[in-house]
Amino acid sequence: MSKKIAFIGAGSFGFTYKLAADILMKKALFDCELSFMDISRERLDNLKILLDYHLERIHYTKKPLYTLDMEEALTGADFIIHLTKIGGLKASEKDMDIPKKYGLYQTVGDTCGAGGVSRGLRTMVFIEKMLKTIEHVSAPGAVVLNYTNPQQINVMAASRISKVPFIGLCHSVQGTTRQMAKAVSVPYEEITYEAVGINHLSFILKFERDGKDLYPLLKEKAPEIYKTDISTDDQIFASLGRARIDLMNRFGYMVTESSQHIGEYVPYYLRTPKLREELDIHTDIYKKNIAASTAKFAEKVELAREKKLPLPEPSVEYGAEIINAMVTDVPCRIYANVINRGLIENLPEDACVEVACMIDKNGVQPCRYGKMPMQLAMLCDMEIHVHRLAVEAFIRKDARYVYWALMADPVTNSILTAEEIQSLTKEILEAQKEYLPGFSL
Repeated sequence: MSKKIAFIGAGSFGFTYKLAADILMKKALFDCELSFMDISRERLDNLKILLDYHLERIHYTKKPLYTLDMEEALTGADFIIHLTKIGGLKASEKDMDIPKKYGLYQTVGDTCGAGGVSRGLRTMVFIEKMLKTIEHVSAPGAVVLNYTNPQQINVMAASRISKVPFIGLCHSVQGTTRQMAKAVSVPYEEITYEAVGINHLSFILKFERDGKDLYPLLKEKAPEIYKTDISTDDQIFASLGRARIDLMNRFGYMVTESSQHIGEYVPYYLRTPKLREELDIHTDIYKKNIAASTAKFAEKVELAREKKLPLPEPSVEYGAEIINAMVTDVPCRIYANVINRGLIENLPEDACVEVACMIDKNGVQPCRYGKMPMQLAMLCDMEIHVHRLAVEAFIRKDARYVYWALMADPVTNSILTAEEIQSLTKEILEAQKEYLPGFSL
């Protein structure tokens, strides 16, 4: 029996096309039904041009559904891939620009800090509506694969409002381990690794080849990152970035998020213009990323129109692997964001953590890790308090919890006074009020 896979927020520039292509590369999934929902007809039309050309080339004969109606897309769905960006670029620009007025600079602003909390509040409102719809119209046992940030806030909120399985997915673990393998000139297929923590603040605790620890070699090369002029030979290693090399040197392990983004998670790297310059951290890269993604998507659409778009290579995303394992009962191992419940002993039970998971017909089964190193748990804990307070703000519709979330944020409270944080909270909530119905300001 074929499965139905629904993409919600299908106009996403970065994910829908490659995830759909990944899915249809799996023999067991080739007869699945596909539905694509977005609030933008223009984006759906462009996606249709892209996908129609791809589906024609691979001889997929079913007719996908493209719709503006979420309920129609979700009806009968076995798997839901969530890709929304509530409020779009306009709302995200407010997340970046309002804090900047207070001297609080951000790089991406989609996961933590003022921008992440604001985006999380908007997204939780939508997730609640989506989950309630899934409960009524989707197939029994339907599973949500969430690619929308902020992962921790979204997964924690979903666990509070619905019993629908809601799994957070990212590519930072597999992306970082590939970078680390290149940095020490070891084929990726020959390394073994373990990662644990929270999304974007997970740490590679094991990094080996044939049982030999590769960290000494990585750390031997690490000081090279601080050279002003990086030679061509150092470029692969330099791609890891200065901030997270510094974090590794100080805390012992490589973090899974980029140097540009990691500055938003810890209170050490965004405090002053001098620090940002020394560590080559650029603020407001979210806007540049969106502009680049928009241009790249438009280029792909045009190539599809001209019948010149190359066939995509398999991506490193986990979505297709999870669906394939659940449908075929051929197990796979991935990293996912799930509620802790004792998986990491020294992090809060209700936190969203990123851990190894085994997948088969029984679904996503997280693997218990035990205790992570104390110094790393401390870094994760700082962010977890922000996430918990943001989720509580959404559940209670109470602005005080937003204020307390920003008071807890390690970057915000390292730069702003309590009065400034209170003023910032009010201004952000006022700016985003159209997305926060019933919220007490």
